[in-house]
Amino acid sequence: MSDQYSLSHLLEQQHLADCTKYERQWRPSDDNSPPPNEPVGPGTMRDVREEQFYLGGKNTVQPWDDSFPSPLMPAIYDPYPDYNSGVWSDTWKGTFRTCEGPRGGTLDRQNVEDMVLTYPGVQGGFPYPKYGSYEALGLDGYTCTTRASRLAAYGYSESGLNSTADPIVWDNVNWGTLQSECLQRNINRYHEPKRTPRLSILPLNPIRTEAPANDDEGISSPATKKRTAVVLRAWHDIVWTENLKEHVRSLIMELSLHSGAEYEVFLLTHVKDNDLLLCGVDEAKIRALKKKFIPREFWDITVLFDERTLQSWYPKVDEHRPVYQYAQPLQIFSTVFPDFHYYWQLEMDARFTGHTYHFLERASEFAKQQSRKYLWERNAYFYIPGAHGTWEEFMHTVDKSLLKRESNTVWGPAPPHSWIQPVGPEPPISSPQDDDYEWGVGEEADLITFLPIFDPSDTTWVFWNLLWNLPIETTTRRTSPVMIGRFSHRLLQVMHNAQIEQGVALVSEMMPSSFALWHGLKAVHAPHPIYADGKWMPKELNNIVNKVAGGPEKINGGKDSFWNWDHKLDHIVYRMSYMFTGQPAEDFYRRWLGYKPNPAQYTDGSRHQDPQGRNWFDGGHLNTELDKGPDMAVPV
Repeated sequence: MSDQYSLSHLLEQQHLADCTKYERQWRPSDDNSPPPNEPVGPGTMRDVREEQFYLGGKNTVQPWDDSFPSPLMPAIYDPYPDYNSGVWSDTWKGTFRTCEGPRGGTLDRQNVEDMVLTYPGVQGGFPYPKYGSYEALGLDGYTCTTRASRLAAYGYSESGLNSTADPIVWDNVNWGTLQSECLQRNINRYHEPKRTPRLSILPLNPIRTEAPANDDEGISSPATKKRTAVVLRAWHDIVWTENLKEHVRSLIMELSLHSGAEYEVFLLTHVKDNDLLLCGVDEAKIRALKKKFIPREFWDITVLFDERTLQSWYPKVDEHRPVYQYAQPLQIFSTVFPDFHYYWQLEMDARFTGHTYHFLERASEFAKQQSRKYLWERNAYFYIPGAHGTWEEFMHTVDKSLLKRESNTVWGPAPPHSWIQPVGPEPPISSPQDDDYEWGVGEEADLITFLPIFDPSDTTWVFWNLLWNLPIETTTRRTSPVMIGRFSHRLLQVMHNAQIEQGVALVSEMMPSSFALWHGLKAVHAPHPIYADGKWMPKELNNIVNKVAGGPEKINGGKDSFWNWDHKLDHIVYRMSYMFTGQPAEDFYRRWLGYKPNPAQYTDGSRHQDPQGRNWFDGGHLNTELDKGPDMAVPV
């Protein structure tokens, strides 16, 4: 690969320049379609799959700069800071040191064998996302990957791929050791770790630990970097396909090893059979269980638990099944592993087709820069650029809609019960109308979600009334479907303490956002790009998915809520690339891997266009990926 080139300097120049010609989002002026006549129901006329998602490949990618050589070649994609530079050292304490990788040598971000490769362009005719925005989050929407350029560093191979590297014997790799050694090499960048021994199971008996150090207030630069755990929620008998292994390796490499241990990846694994575990710490039984179910390379990053673990920690709560209490294991994890300030919880059936470090860092930075003024009200929307304009225009629209309704908005902690003692800050001024969108800017978010956060109390959302030891009528609450997101240690601990001391709980998706609301903690819905596999227009979708019966301060919180469980809008819900369930994410990912779309779902698979090269995909986050087909893709 001697003709590789790095995109770093070109991308930097591009983002510093006027990027309007590279925008990958709709504008309101682009949608002049008349409202469709739909006697069958809203959104039914254009409920037709978008064939452009399944056409083309790397041979049809259009570069964002005409100076790129033809044919386009993949290039190293390096989204990391300029570690140890003067600017970086003025901001952060310590010295960045490179870490060892799975090949046995020091990682090299100039080595194509260690890095993700991308193509400098996007496929001609590929649809724009209908929800969310690359531009709003600051995501790179101008490059794309194939399955080979994205996953070759993590073990993906097929005939026709050229590689000079010796194949890695993955069973000889110990990702736990690599992450621990990486942390030790960079320890001067971080807070001193607690002396809590690392455990391979969540303990049966509750323990107390100290919170991580917090130096946000009054500390001048350079600052100590706060670390983040990435917790993959797994179950003991999950089927470990080659693609799943490659995915987990990519998370460890991109988030932990290349960043000098800014992140650390864990497999928090639910042992669904209570007879297999977990009476005491029987290391022999734990090793045998891992040997039977977990690939050897991941043994030392696996932390096991079962339902009895949750019962022993939270005996006052009557419910411990994961579907209803997804947060309980994470709360315990944050207590047992207290060295992290933030915890990303990810699911095993979601995939990043772009660079994970870039995606999570941009989502975190977006959340950090959001003002608290009308934040809860904005959080309830699906942001649709083709209807709302730029993010700034969207903020102005929400602001205007709330004139003379300020008293109905959330401003500071909102505890519904006297036992709640808020841990979040009080507003600096009494009314949001007197704030010039300043409060909260630069403040890290305690909660980041990838779907809207709305008030379910007057809806028929499927879990609207699932509360334990809390009165339904007087308990204000919020929810965000799908328990993928970032949670601060502070938020997890107030949830944890309430379940131990008061025995109160809400269903999984309501728990984090409701406690953030009550305690005045910053919660942000990050509007990442979501594709719709249909031919709906943006303004049409806005009228369908952002319902206003509850008022502008309660979008989707009324009887007409998009989230109502009446199945009238399933044809919209299940055609999103990021949702609790749906078909597009699976079909997009299968096509990207080289399979035909599942012939059992909506299509006969005839859109598989191999002659145009491997399918590319931009830097998105897809959920849910259920059917990966056979281990190897069809040749292309």
